[in-house]
Amino acid sequence: MMKQTVKSILTATVIAVSGGMLVAAPVTTVVAAETAAGVNKAIADVTRTLQEALQIAMEGTDSKALLDKLQEAKQAYKEITGDVYGARLQRLSGYIRRARGMARRGDLAGAEEQIKKALEVVKTFPKA
Repeated sequence: MMKQTVKSILTATVIAVSGGMLVAAPVTTVVAAETAAGVNKAIADVTRTLQEALQIAMEGTDSKALLDKLQEAKQAYKEITGDVYGARLQRLSGYIRRARGMARRGDLAGAEEQIKKALEVVKTFPKA
């Protein structure tokens, strides 16, 4: 009888501790969120990188350099966090993805149009 009681207490303790870890996990995620300054810097980085990509696309000669710039823009927009940016980030991601695909196929004029659309989306981002 005592063995079952000890087993029950240990089982309850393990479940309680495990549940506590699950509850504590979201708290650490909130602490790790971006600062407003970090988000604003990421927006500026995306804007700068897309403008540089647009220049490369307008020259129409270096698809490798364009792909590198678009990859840089993709990495920069991943730093933008916040619910207010959700739908805009999805649109931005789509334009960058299409521009990358076009650049891979050598369609730099098509990539240029997608980059222009991406820049229009970035201009709508509010400051954090």
